[in-house]
Amino acid sequence: MTGALPNQGQSDYDKMRRLPWLYLFTVMTGTATLCTVTAPLTLFAAELGMDEGRIGLLAGIMPFFQALGVLALPIVLRFGSRRVATTALTSRYVFLGLFLIVPAFAARPDAVFAILLAAMLGFAICRSLAEAAIVPWSQEFMPRAVRGRIAGRMALAYVPVALGVSWVIQIWLDSRTGLDRFMPVFAVGIVVGIVGALMLLGLRGGQSSGANAVRRASIAEPLRDRNFVIYLFASALQSIVFVAISLFLILFFRDRLGISSGALVLLVALIPVGSAAGNVTAGWFVDRYGTRAIRTTLQMGQIALLLSLPLLRPEVWGVQWLVPMAFFLFGFVFQAGIAVAHVYMLNVIPPASKEGYTTLHYSIDGLAGGLVTFAAGFLLAWLGARQIEVFGLELGNYEVLFLLAAGLTAISALLFSRLREEGALSVRDFLTHFTTGNPMKALWGINRYASRTSEDRRRDLAFRFGGVGSPLAKEELIAALRDPSFDVRHDAIRALGHIGPHPPVVGALETVLDYEGLVELQYAALGSLGRLRAGSSAPRVAVLLDDGNPLLRARAARSLGEIGHAASLPRIRAMLVDDPDLDCRLAAASALGKLKDRDSTLDLVGLYLEQAVDRSTNISEPRSKVVLLAITKILSCEEEFSHQWRREEARAGLVMPQMLVRLARRIRDTAPERASRLRALAAAYDTDDTGATLAALAALTPEARRSRHPDASLAVDVLEATQTAPDPHPALLVALAAILNRILAA
Repeated sequence: MTGALPNQGQSDYDKMRRLPWLYLFTVMTGTATLCTVTAPLTLFAAELGMDEGRIGLLAGIMPFFQALGVLALPIVLRFGSRRVATTALTSRYVFLGLFLIVPAFAARPDAVFAILLAAMLGFAICRSLAEAAIVPWSQEFMPRAVRGRIAGRMALAYVPVALGVSWVIQIWLDSRTGLDRFMPVFAVGIVVGIVGALMLLGLRGGQSSGANAVRRASIAEPLRDRNFVIYLFASALQSIVFVAISLFLILFFRDRLGISSGALVLLVALIPVGSAAGNVTAGWFVDRYGTRAIRTTLQMGQIALLLSLPLLRPEVWGVQWLVPMAFFLFGFVFQAGIAVAHVYMLNVIPPASKEGYTTLHYSIDGLAGGLVTFAAGFLLAWLGARQIEVFGLELGNYEVLFLLAAGLTAISALLFSRLREEGALSVRDFLTHFTTGNPMKALWGINRYASRTSEDRRRDLAFRFGGVGSPLAKEELIAALRDPSFDVRHDAIRALGHIGPHPPVVGALETVLDYEGLVELQYAALGSLGRLRAGSSAPRVAVLLDDGNPLLRARAARSLGEIGHAASLPRIRAMLVDDPDLDCRLAAASALGKLKDRDSTLDLVGLYLEQAVDRSTNISEPRSKVVLLAITKILSCEEEFSHQWRREEARAGLVMPQMLVRLARRIRDTAPERASRLRALAAAYDTDDTGATLAALAALTPEARRSRHPDASLAVDVLEATQTAPDPHPALLVALAAILNRILAA
């Protein structure tokens, strides 16, 4: 769509193609604001001798007149957002031309205040019309899927310009004296602002809604939306804090630390730097996890910043670094938080009524911010130089303001955390992403995975994500399940089993179970679901117990054991006895051990003896040890068996005598003769004569029967079933000794 203006049918590609116009508008308008109505105006008014009350009144006009947004609704609908926004944004800088005549009236304070007030009134009215138009229009020209990232790019694009402009302003203001030095700064800002407003003509959409829409224009619908009303309260409280602190933070550092006007202008430039960093970071997370958790987390950071500001005094060590950090963090947590809330609003408001929703929000924010600016200014003037003591700390007027702002921010965060947002993470789940695994390595890997990479590199990154263990990488791993490379998909499936049972992860792995013909991927998915102990997936996994492929049957049994799915016990017991494939029977044994199925113990012993006796292959004994492990799990001595057997394998003939001596100590009072026999056997232990050791262990059956341990009878059954095993393997001896040590210890 290169010719027609209407947005109907505009593709996301065309929207993305036109975004450079939006970035130019953002950069130029932000630069104009930096040169006019922010720090330069505040410092200009202060040098004119105005008190905090009048300065607060001038600064509060802009947000206060946002209440006109409701009145502007019919105008926006009648003439269209595009036309209203461009005209109003251009016109507002015409009013700022009044700044240029102020020095001529410097000797008349009331006249100066009247001129500045008139300029700010015109600017505020035009600004309100423009914002009431551009906010709903942005729902049309910003693709929904990347709104968070667009906000970050807008802030990032503004940073170099803001730093350069602020540096030039600082040099200019500090190298000259008198009020006239402010005039070139204001003039440049006015010209740049007008040019920036014209950049909006490069965007599409924002057309008139027609006469019928004007007649239907109403704010009743958003007022009936309970979720949106909560959002309005949360946003208004945030606006109250932001407007008040953004104005008086500059004066706080000037009065408390004596920082010069030029230096403050340069420090204020760190706010957009922090804003860019915050918006880029928050925007990336918003597009992945929704807005609620990110906004609430940012507001927690706001509270921490506000509570730390009263501690900044000239005598504090490193204050010369803490002050710039405060400005940077202010931009990071405050402006990024506001941008995130803006994305939430665009995502939840109905497109057909977007003008009513956005103008109501804009008006309430402005009314709240304007009123609190007046109130904050008069509060500071009323408190004056008085000190208030709180918990032994003396607080002045600015410090009291910061504490009040922290309280309002806490309420706003609580309200925002209760908003409805489909598919979004909770605050707790979001923070868990940074306390699980290694989040920094995960973020680094995500950045590299998103770039152009070879199959081997993608496979390596997917594998490494599993080692990192951070759920931050789950989106990349889930996307990797659609990778054209089989190996990348396989490693991604295995890695998903290491990052926690998050619903999207479990859902993605369940989808892989339906990949008919891709047995390796199904096998890997079964393993990951088992590792995650995904109980909700157990019915899907249990279906594969009857699959025709023995590998899938075996892996399904093992996974159900890891999950702890007791409902599958009958089918797994039958597999242990009846399945024609030995691997499936061994998998069933492993699952029954994990499920601690006591009723299967004798069947497990039978399978062990069957495998132990079979000498036809070299792998029979390793298979039989799988069964021994299951038996010791049922009898709750698996850790002892595994530990002692690993030691025995490392140094054959050393561990078993020690275990025999321990058993002798257990029975030395109740069966001294058997205890002596065990010590003698340990002293002359022969690794080639395992039959004698098995006979000695089987001879302890009467002591096991007398034990008060709840597993004593089960242990006796195992002893009796294995006592006739020919040429017993040392692993069996270690297992029986571990069982007896536990039983006889009771």
